[in-house]
Amino acid sequence: KLPQDDPKTYDIISRGETIGTFQIESRAQIASVLHTRPERLYDIVVQVALIRPGPIQARFVHPYTRRRRGLEEVTYAHPDLEPILKRTQGIPIFQEQAMAIAMTLGGYSAAEADELRRTMGHIRKVEKLMRVLEQLRARMIGRGIAEGVARKIAEDLLSFANYGFPESHAWSFALISYATNYLKAHYPAEFYAGLLNSWPMGFYPPSTLIHDSRRHGLRVLPPCMRDGDWECTVETIDDPDVPALRIGWRHIRGLGEKTLLALKGARAGVGFSSISDVIHRAALDRPNALNLARAGAFTCWEPDRRRAAWQAMRIVGDDLPLAPAREAPYSPRPLTRDDLIFLDYFSVGVSVNGHPMEHLRPGLRDEGALDSRELANLRGGESIVTAGLVTIRQQPQTANGTVFLLMEDEFGFINVIVPRKMVEENVEVVRFSTFVVVRGRFERDGGVMNVVGEGFRDLPVKRLVHHSRDFH
Repeated sequence: KLPQDDPKTYDIISRGETIGTFQIESRAQIASVLHTRPERLYDIVVQVALIRPGPIQARFVHPYTRRRRGLEEVTYAHPDLEPILKRTQGIPIFQEQAMAIAMTLGGYSAAEADELRRTMGHIRKVEKLMRVLEQLRARMIGRGIAEGVARKIAEDLLSFANYGFPESHAWSFALISYATNYLKAHYPAEFYAGLLNSWPMGFYPPSTLIHDSRRHGLRVLPPCMRDGDWECTVETIDDPDVPALRIGWRHIRGLGEKTLLALKGARAGVGFSSISDVIHRAALDRPNALNLARAGAFTCWEPDRRRAAWQAMRIVGDDLPLAPAREAPYSPRPLTRDDLIFLDYFSVGVSVNGHPMEHLRPGLRDEGALDSRELANLRGGESIVTAGLVTIRQQPQTANGTVFLLMEDEFGFINVIVPRKMVEENVEVVRFSTFVVVRGRFERDGGVMNVVGEGFRDLPVKRLVHHSRDFH
């Protein structure tokens, strides 16, 4: 049983270090927890329900946040609302609160209140929804509630037609959310291994998760045919108290289910001992052997990936007429760090050797572009230039055409807000570019930092293979 008051867990939540955790990992949720700073489990219950279409469209998020921070007085449209809304800063967030309001102020029975809840859950039945809310307003007035107060309450409840969240569900989600944050805080290697093994479930691509883990001090090891496995695993290298994460073979691009079964069957009970052993026992063909070599999975036997690929091709065999040329010596130019990073992205989709932005940084410095670490030191209001690798694109229905980009560099993340006009003027770059240079205004509100884009430019990097996760 997990302790419900673990300081380290609430610390990472309050700092917005929630990437990979359940329900509070999105850009909007991270920005919100930096303001609300949950301190107990019920705070997380409210948090998972707060960033939903209903509260967002009803404009409840900012009042709740300001009240929680002590920047705005908690008020109630009617005194009888205080027992119902006190735990949520006077803001209706849960469906159960809507039912309680109808029963307390409108005199509804439990069955009538539940019918109201069901009606509010069917947003396509607009006429019926407006009719039942008008009935509620009339019944509140009939019980002595002032007409203006009754109208405001009915208007507030209208937001639940856009997915108000049940408190019972929020409790379930909050418990899982807390558990995942606890694991991230105390067992990071196991946490990230489980997360990566669950891919493609989740919000972020593996590259973002792995870079996030490295930024938090976790040692990440590349795929290895001798020491690794199909899934990501946890290993002990030097200190048994400091485990490392080994990327699994499943993240090597180009390996299919047939190869998986062949590798698993070949290694059952006895580990691989050489490149030749892997290829012969698993009966690998040329493309699969080359995929393993490119990914560095043979590095334990041959540190140079080009030599490893050359050896693998010799072992697989070649039916071409010039097959004897395989015996010729091969002395490739050593791969640079940049070569390794881009080869990692090509073959695995992520690199443990660094971040591709490192390769671009000197040129970006020349044009005055700031990295995420430098942005964090600004006060807000500055006109800046920055750049990054786009990992997430979002265009929520509630955003009126605004697109939100999450970019990452070698030091952290950069949130970019792209107003509708800018989207229309820069549609190719905003929607499809891998690396983007952004000119805009830096905004800061406490720990929440954004760049409001005013100009966008593609930063071409031909060798990199990377795809963002897009939510529209």
